[in-house]
Amino acid sequence: MITKEDKIPQWKKDEVDYLVRLMEEYNNIIVIKLSNIIDKQVQEMRKILRGDAVLRMSKKSLQERALDKYKKQSGKENLERLKEHIPGQSGLLFTDMDPFELKKLFSENMWMVAAKPGTVAPKDIVVPAGDTGLPTGQVISELNMVLKLPTMLKNDTIHIREDTVTHEKGDTISTKEASILKKLGVEPIESLLEIEVAWSDGRIIPNEVIYMDMEEFKQEIAESFNTAKVLAIELGIIDEETLEPLLQKAHREALALLFEMPILDANYIDDYIKRATMEANSINATILGEGTVPKSEPKKQKTEKKEKKKEPEEEEDEPTGLGTLF
Repeated sequence: MITKEDKIPQWKKDEVDYLVRLMEEYNNIIVIKLSNIIDKQVQEMRKILRGDAVLRMSKKSLQERALDKYKKQSGKENLERLKEHIPGQSGLLFTDMDPFELKKLFSENMWMVAAKPGTVAPKDIVVPAGDTGLPTGQVISELNMVLKLPTMLKNDTIHIREDTVTHEKGDTISTKEASILKKLGVEPIESLLEIEVAWSDGRIIPNEVIYMDMEEFKQEIAESFNTAKVLAIELGIIDEETLEPLLQKAHREALALLFEMPILDANYIDDYIKRATMEANSINATILGEGTVPKSEPKKQKTEKKEKKKEPEEEEDEPTGLGTLF
């Protein structure tokens, strides 16, 4: 009797078994989006990852079958959730590398590729001035009519007279436009391997976590920590972060209470003097509009008195001198 399993081609069985062996060998299973990836880019990334990761392109049905088989063998968690995040065009990457380091590596190896029909321009698309290398013929009318490029004939080839924006950011590229841009060698689309989801030894790491702005995330963590610390201090919660601030707060409150009581503690003479000076300055500023307590200058007053006594002595000397002339 022929069973359903017997009808499955051997190459499919071999592929599933190979995927399961890779799952057993590596701790992380990374689902990679392949919708905008070209074969050359995949081959280049395989060279870069050689020895650290294995990138395998398989049919979605075989990937899901391998995950089911691995789940039965290993009992690992969240493999069902991983299956839910596998898109139609995807590859599985097996590695022990940290998913965040892998994302950084992908970002550093970005390619520029030709636009496909229906692609939305990620930024303004510019066709540069110069020789297109295209011979004269029907294509010149396509350049003029479809992309509205300013052209001229020179040395039997078509030249673009000036840099021209053919699409602004957000514009959809039609089939004809994509074809002509490709003929011109214009590759306006950024292409890089992108992580759809990561499974790390039972833990699911979604795309939005892997690609979050880490600097902004660090700032949010710091702000949350400071807010929590202030709240803990106000509530009097003691731990290693709040102990020192709470002791300082208690010391300030104890001093304030001590100054209000009719008690003089010799250990805080300097604090009494500082407080008295501050209060005196405050009163002085309120009454006189000045910032400090005025200081008396007794020495200057004595000097002025002495100078006043000398003046009459000089006036009495003058008649005495005249009398002696007679």
